[in-house]
Amino acid sequence: MSRGRLFDVVADDYDDVRPTYPDEIYDAIDRLSPLGSARVLDLAAGTGVATRQLLERGADVIAVDPGAPMLHQLKRRSPEVPVVVARAERLPFAQASFDVVSCATAWHWVEVAAAVEQVRRVVRSGGLLALWWANQARDDTIDWERAEGEVHERWQLRGGSRPPTQAGVGPTDAADDLRNRGLDVVVETDLAWSRRISRQTHLRMVGTYSVVLDLGERRHQLLAEIGEALAPWEEVDERLWGRLVIARLP
Repeated sequence: MSRGRLFDVVADDYDDVRPTYPDEIYDAIDRLSPLGSARVLDLAAGTGVATRQLLERGADVIAVDPGAPMLHQLKRRSPEVPVVVARAERLPFAQASFDVVSCATAWHWVEVAAAVEQVRRVVRSGGLLALWWANQARDDTIDWERAEGEVHERWQLRGGSRPPTQAGVGPTDAADDLRNRGLDVVVETDLAWSRRISRQTHLRMVGTYSVVLDLGERRHQLLAEIGEALAPWEEVDERLWGRLVIARLP
């Protein structure tokens, strides 16, 4: 099984608890390619968190993901969206089929050289590749974040969106990588937003992180320890950070 399919086992939780993305992402895309008239390919769409936000902007979206359980959840929430089980490195679409390719918190999972070639093929001339990420922030001056961080440190977990292989590219390197591949990077900006959620919802979200899923059955012990560390807080203000990179195709 592909490592990108780790999330299949938590598809229900993923759809329920993963955060939505800030409006500034879709505003930036819309200024460059009006979404109300755009045909969008949402790569590694998962359960459709970003897909639904693109739909709200009027885009005509096709969702692609390697995991059928993830797309089953997407289809449950958005039955009108066409879904295709496929990988970014081998897209079953005709040349110049799309105005925009989007990829939310997933580009680090793909083999970038092959994926960019596929994007070049399926996106029209002058179209866009839009990449963005969401990660949980941690600041040791914030009590609950410090308490959770101490558990992560005991377990030697490293968070963030890191490529699992040398073929991948993370958020901090994505813009330079696309420039080196001949794409015109027109937006490169950092994102920050927050949401107030219950401790239990936060624990369910942590349970969807790839570094946690990699632990197999041991993840239940980790989550129990985080839950114990966060016992004083019924709710938490979860701070999120990420990066938005938009490139124009030749």
